[in-house]
Amino acid sequence: MTDGVLEKHSIMDELLAVLARTTDGVFALDQVERVVFWNAAAERITGYQADEVLGRPCYEVFGSEQRAGCHKCQPDCPVMRAARNQELVPTYNVLGRTKADAPILLNISVIVPLECQGSVCTVHLFRDATHQLRYETYVEQTLGAAAQLFGSQPTLAHRALEATPFFVPLSAREKQVLGLLVQGKAAREIAETLGISYVTVRNHLQAILRKFRVHTQRQVIKLALQHHLV
Repeated sequence: MTDGVLEKHSIMDELLAVLARTTDGVFALDQVERVVFWNAAAERITGYQADEVLGRPCYEVFGSEQRAGCHKCQPDCPVMRAARNQELVPTYNVLGRTKADAPILLNISVIVPLECQGSVCTVHLFRDATHQLRYETYVEQTLGAAAQLFGSQPTLAHRALEATPFFVPLSAREKQVLGLLVQGKAAREIAETLGISYVTVRNHLQAILRKFRVHTQRQVIKLALQHHLV
């Protein structure tokens, strides 16, 4: 094993050692989506002990359910495909179940190393956002009651929801980055074209993904072309 590989392993080991003590739940996946790291906060949030999840595919552990605005955990999911392609992954929600079979909404952020280091391909930080699920359920019930009260006439709330754009408006620089992305330019080419750093371009791309509410740059390009945004 070369000194470079040893150094990479050491850096990843140090990162996981720090994340082991964070109050956020943390798990790490290998290239085939198996859990290789599970911290104490993850045990507390989900009820699963580390020895119950290590070596298992993440989609089996979380058993996510289909819900609007939530990512569906499944084999070869868009999040892992984006990570393998070194694309930025925006924060996303997963509606799953705890070990006690209680519904839980997880808000998840992903750290993508510049390359897979040892057995670690991605590191996921998550927090319990079930309070948001309760609020959304309350709003849905309220809208449903209002719809029944007013009959078939659409409520102002429904019309407002239908009129809401699927993305947040982009800044001038984000529009420039998006335009070059649609032209097929990679992040480093965009950085050279605009005269800005590669890190800045990656930050802009992450912001665009978040605003478009998608997980991959391919989805961004598709939506940009469909809605004539460039």
